Order: sequence, then structure tokens, then C-alpha cells
Amino acid sequence: MTRRASRNCLTICREEQNRGGKTARRSCIIYLASIEAPFACVRKSVVSTEQKTPANIARRLSGRARAQASRNKAWRRETYTLPRLEARDKARDYFLKFPKAAYMTEIESWRELPGDCIEFTIRRLPSAD
Repeated sequence: MTRRASRNCLTICREEQNRGGKTARRSCIIYLASIEAPFACVRKSVVSTEQKTPANIARRLSGRARAQASRNKAWRRETYTLPRLEARDKARDYFLKFPKAAYMTEIESWRELPGDCIEFTIRRLPSAD
């Protein structure tokens, strides 16, 4: 355990080592005090010492995306980009296959693209209850 003190903060670090002698985990606690009132208000802050490599960041973000997707399992979404007339036919067929009354089907969003194309997202429930 190491302690470092400066004018307005105290840092306490603890390192745990494995059998090979390499540092397995390091945790630090920093106690901060405001410069104006060094003894009045002390705030405790835990600092993460995990290396922020691109792989770790990507893994954390993909885990967050998977968690969010599992919360939104109630809806099935499909996005299409088609010429205007084909988009109209595709939406009509979709509503015939998955009726609004049973599947709560709806056009969630749509936009016009250059070249008379339409991009749209259709949302529906996975099964009719």
C-alpha cells in the first residue's frame, strides 16, 4: 500500500500481486479537498486503473449494446431503402402479412433520399397475442 499526499489531495493505492510477481490489480482511492477550505469538505473518489485500450473500449461498448438490445426485444425492426413505388408495395405487403391489429405494425420512421428513393423502418411485435 502506498500513500502520497500533496497540498489538496491524498492518494492511497493498493496493489495485489499474483504468483509470477506481476501486478494483477491496482486500486486507488483519492481523497480530494477544496483549496479554499482544506479541512471542511473531503470528497471520496475511486479511480479506475483499468487500461483503456481500443479492444477494452470496444468490448465494453458491445456489452452495453447487447444489454440495450435485450431490453428492446419487444419490437422487431426492419429497415428498407427502395424506390418510391417499390417501397409503397413493400409496406403494403408487410401490413398484409403482419396486420396492425395483431402485431401493432407501424412505419416507425422514413425519409426521402436522392433519386426518388425512400428509406423506412417498419416496427412490429414478434408474435400476435
